[in-house]
Amino acid sequence: MAGRNPGTELELGWISKVHVNRPAVVRHAEQIKKWKTVKGNWQAAWLLKAVTCIDLTTLSGDDTPSNVQRLCFKAKRPIREDLLKALDMHDKGITVAAVCVYPARVSDAVNTLKAAGCNIPVASVAAGFPSGQTPLETKLTEIKLAVEYGAREIDIVISRSLVLTGQWEGLYEEIRLCRAACGEAHMKTILATGELGSLANVYKASMIAMMAGSDFIKTSTGKEVENATFPVGIVMMRTIKEYYWQTGYKIFCHVTGSYALQHELAMA
Repeated sequence: MAGRNPGTELELGWISKVHVNRPAVVRHAEQIKKWKTVKGNWQAAWLLKAVTCIDLTTLSGDDTPSNVQRLCFKAKRPIREDLLKALDMHDKGITVAAVCVYPARVSDAVNTLKAAGCNIPVASVAAGFPSGQTPLETKLTEIKLAVEYGAREIDIVISRSLVLTGQWEGLYEEIRLCRAACGEAHMKTILATGELGSLANVYKASMIAMMAGSDFIKTSTGKEVENATFPVGIVMMRTIKEYYWQTGYKIFCHVTGSYALQHELAMA
């Protein structure tokens, strides 16, 4: 699991004059799509690496302890044994990165993975997922409960209204308080980029999330009309790079989208 991002003081000067050249970003995205993909053993290696970066997730209204248990067994053995043996990878401990569930199902996942002798972390969505339209006090309570139940990663979702109305101090403070509520658990901040209005807002929300202490920033909940896109991924990764140049802390970008998108962005 990655190290923690301590965050920084809010520096509005970093984002106050930001301008994103959308046509240039779109052209870059189109160029990436035309790149040749790797083949043969290199392709197999990328696919296996992609599996180890996946949060295997169930976020349905009809989730039950039994389907969470099945998800956990799949998380421990995501690839068929015969395929791993053919690649001589059967003894490398290939698992997914985490199992992600709603707070009410965290205990089910934790207990199942523990019984299976597996140390895969359990992640939990919280803070009013997926809409973010709940009071801050409720968001903080939900985070604390998820951690109490055993979640080692918390996926919060921002209040999009704070971005759309330019309330950057309010956004910073909300994320900072969520970070504090996570305690020792890592925090992933979902930006819901399809509802932020512009690539400039994607940049600003990404930077503020990192300043407030997010260990990961994530494109979307998967439940918006528009989720991850190439232009959004490019802007987020450039923001991560700038944050690293300014602070020395590496933040990770989590993409909710197809394998092809994740693979091409990684190659970029």
